[in-house]
Amino acid sequence: MRRFYSPPDQISDGRVVLNADETRHLRDVLRLRAGDQASVFDGLGREYLCIVSELSKKSALLEVKQEIQPASPESPLDLTVAAAILPGEKFEITVQKAAELGVYRLRPLYTVRCEVKPGGSGSRLARWRKIAAESAKQSGRARLMDIAEPVELTEFLADTGSIAGTKIFFSERDGSDFTAIEPATKMTAVFGPKGGWDDSELESARAANFTIVTFGGRIMRAETAAIAMTAILQHRFGDLS
Repeated sequence: MRRFYSPPDQISDGRVVLNADETRHLRDVLRLRAGDQASVFDGLGREYLCIVSELSKKSALLEVKQEIQPASPESPLDLTVAAAILPGEKFEITVQKAAELGVYRLRPLYTVRCEVKPGGSGSRLARWRKIAAESAKQSGRARLMDIAEPVELTEFLADTGSIAGTKIFFSERDGSDFTAIEPATKMTAVFGPKGGWDDSELESARAANFTIVTFGGRIMRAETAAIAMTAILQHRFGDLS
């Protein structure tokens, strides 16, 4: 089934309107025409079986036939991943794979040793959100991974006091093994930059009640760590079995 994304405000009265990009994909790439079937998800977890009704240059109108179950159910693990921003495509891969692995929220971070400096985050954020939407479309999710504006690590940690569940701070040193992770249905996992954490950042994480966890015998690149550890968390506490 061909899948498309349309936000909830474009789905009403049994009709769905697709934007210019989705319309271009429907018409020019998949070559669908009036009368063809497609599914549309709203980014909040709902999906609909639809029939293409009208096509124009910049939009498409589809008629909703019925609500259907998404191809891929959401993980029971409510997982937030906070990760230091990596240069260029490296962080885009993190975004893509996090969405595929069922992460609920992604929080981009500026850290002491972060290679990407603050500024110009608007265009990057739009790009990341587009990648997340494409990943949801391809992986069968009907819920979009939420991606927030990048913030400094200190600001993120200061805002975690009211966050429920298990809080994990992955580090290449000075931590416990995986047995220290408390099972929970809600988790926050933090990943650092290429150069690792500064001592002050580790202390701030401890002060914010994060459990410092190491990678055991593995030495990983920053872009590998976030993807690999997210997969392991979903395997142990989510639905990646």
